[in-house]
Amino acid sequence: MDSLTVQDWVRAYDGSRPPEEFYCQTRDIVQARVESLRSSLVQNDWSETLTSLIVAVIGELTSNAFDHNIGQWPDVPGCWFESSNNREQVNVTIADRGQGVRSSLERIRPGIDDVQALQIAFIEHVTGRAPEKRGNGLKFVMNVLRELEVARLEYFSGSMKPPGSARLLYSTQTDTQKDVTSLIDRPAGIVIRGVYATLQIQKSV
Repeated sequence: MDSLTVQDWVRAYDGSRPPEEFYCQTRDIVQARVESLRSSLVQNDWSETLTSLIVAVIGELTSNAFDHNIGQWPDVPGCWFESSNNREQVNVTIADRGQGVRSSLERIRPGIDDVQALQIAFIEHVTGRAPEKRGNGLKFVMNVLRELEVARLEYFSGSMKPPGSARLLYSTQTDTQKDVTSLIDRPAGIVIRGVYATLQIQKSV
């Protein structure tokens, strides 16, 4: 089904296999594609420092798709990975049809909703993979983005449970001084399964 978009994929009640050009069923496939993106950024004259930060952020987002869903995939395992770049900008889309942040964290924070789950994930040092000492990943992502000149992250998480999915929306153009909790909301009419993130970064002038 080559006409399937990533938005269709994460919103569908039943999952279909994504187009092969975007589908990463296993971790090694997405890691290879991230490395290919690294090479493309270098070829487009992105600095080594900025390239490394971008790859680290993307690596964290893609790793989460696998780390938090081992043995917990509701239907389609793996993630959707889509990227493009030129000499000025890089665009990346990462999505999975896993259990979502809320279901992952409910083991240690029973009764939370999707908004509270994102607040915990982006602010607190906790993880749904207890007793492992983790939980720094999304905080690392935000810390990196706050240091860049032009960056935007839209991060959705949902588990097909009421009252609906949650979103963090951050832009360096408007949100550098804002508290993370003010960046998280529940957009009306948007319900997804798993996690869907889009990232745009522009090269510093």
